[in-house]
Amino acid sequence: MAGISVLAVAGWWFMSRGTAEAEKVPTFVVQRGPLEINVLQGGDIRALQNTEVKSEIEIPTKILSLIPEGYLITEDDVKDGKVLIELDNTDLKTKIQTHEIDFQTTVSNYIDADENREIQKSENQSLVRDTKQTAIFALMDFEKYLGREVTAAILTTAGLPKDVDAFEKYADVLETQANTPVAADVLKPKAAANAKPSAAKKPAAITESERIDFTPFLEQKSLSDGEAQQKLRQLEDELLLHRSELAVAKQKVESSGRLAQKQFITGAQLENDQVTFEKVGLSVKTAETALALFKKYEFSKQCSTLVAAYREALNKLQRTIRSNRSRMAQAETKFSTAKRRYEMEVTQREALEHQLKACVIKAAQPGLVAYGDLNASSSYNYNYPIEEGATVRLRQTMLTIPDMSQMGARVNVHESQIKKVHIGQPVKVRVDAEPGKELDGRVAELAILPDSSSSRYTPNLKVYPCTVHINGYHPWMKPGMNAKVEIIVDQLADVIYVPVQSVEVEQDHHFCYISNSGMLERREINTGLFNDEFIEVRNGLKGGEAVALALPKKSEVELNNAARPGPAGDIPKAKSVKPTKPKEKAVAVAQP
Repeated sequence: MAGISVLAVAGWWFMSRGTAEAEKVPTFVVQRGPLEINVLQGGDIRALQNTEVKSEIEIPTKILSLIPEGYLITEDDVKDGKVLIELDNTDLKTKIQTHEIDFQTTVSNYIDADENREIQKSENQSLVRDTKQTAIFALMDFEKYLGREVTAAILTTAGLPKDVDAFEKYADVLETQANTPVAADVLKPKAAANAKPSAAKKPAAITESERIDFTPFLEQKSLSDGEAQQKLRQLEDELLLHRSELAVAKQKVESSGRLAQKQFITGAQLENDQVTFEKVGLSVKTAETALALFKKYEFSKQCSTLVAAYREALNKLQRTIRSNRSRMAQAETKFSTAKRRYEMEVTQREALEHQLKACVIKAAQPGLVAYGDLNASSSYNYNYPIEEGATVRLRQTMLTIPDMSQMGARVNVHESQIKKVHIGQPVKVRVDAEPGKELDGRVAELAILPDSSSSRYTPNLKVYPCTVHINGYHPWMKPGMNAKVEIIVDQLADVIYVPVQSVEVEQDHHFCYISNSGMLERREINTGLFNDEFIEVRNGLKGGEAVALALPKKSEVELNNAARPGPAGDIPKAKSVKPTKPKEKAVAVAQP
């Protein structure tokens, strides 16, 4: 009984303390109504169109003088030709002097190209002469192997020049084509493009014909025999000789067999005669095989080799002719190039003079002067500052004159919010320089990939650049002003919502603490869309309920759970309840 009394007193103390502490927790009444879902980001004001003044000097150049940033160029400044930037032109003047020296080298190259044309003509003639000699030698080797008549028949079948006279006619046609002038085609590309190529400029190539059966030509009799016929007769004679020896050896074996039966000769002598007969039989088979291989393989192979060599010599002659034309065209092109070099040198001199004039940049249109590239990152402008004494490179933006009639804002959307943002969504813009003013706009551009420069020093940060167009003209607005951009993602008509800080997330489940009769009840909820302040509650709460804005500590909830009475008949022991310290808060959790 004493233990039960102590437990009852302790439970009353904890429940009363939890009720008092629950009353001190700030609460928010669950609201029901319209909820605006937005993405709030900080950014800066930029002009949508800028006129950039870039360096036109090909070499790095230093800035000698520079107009102050923020200067407003007027119409009078444009008329008077006010100087905005003056660049160092010392290196350009030296380059112009060097160019004058190079011009003399151009004249020398022109004379050299003219002489090389004549040298190339002589070399072309020598190459053609050597290639013709190689083709004639290949034809002579073929005639030596088969004879003149058989060779002519095979070459006619293969579609090749059959003799020296036919080859000379073929070579004359190719040489005539080689002497066809090509300078007109090179120097007049328009006429060459409209003209149709003639047949003389495209000689027919010696192509590989169908496979030729050379066996019938082996038995063909002609007045002039070649090495093939001699080899054939030699193999046939050897076969005939071995067959005669075989007949003699056979008669001897038969005779030795009869003598051995009458025991006139020994068995060893009979065996020797039999071995001799077998050896001669093998010689006959070897001779027959050699003759068959020569007819079927060796002769055809040698003929194919000689035909291929002759065909390759003819193709080489064609390649030489075309190569000569190519080299001659190159010589003519070099001559034409050297002739035009002077014009290129004049053009280059004009370019250098233009760069010399571009060292002094004057006002071309009215506007506000800004240093560097306004669309570039701050780190880029820091690495390439625009100031007197600084070095600028070719195409580097030195000044930017923004178009103040159409302004916008650039923001970086975090990757957690990027799925909500789409092109065309309405936007509200608030500029820090004009508090209280709210400007309308829309999302015009959204990057597909994250900004690599933003993650250079913070690899885990992924943001996507977004450009917003601001409606209307605002003369007070200047590029570089800080702004807060609110992108309207969705407009929820009638939903239940609570503050974001009142929701507790635990293992992908969402909970709220409801104030119920002076105690806090932990309840699981289903959430939806949210903005920076409120979150939609789709299930678990009702309008008018009070949720705690400050989430209680888990130790306090566990302590109150220990103090709550269990099921009927189950009375916890008094020693399991430990009083909290005076400064700690006890939160009572309502019975489910």
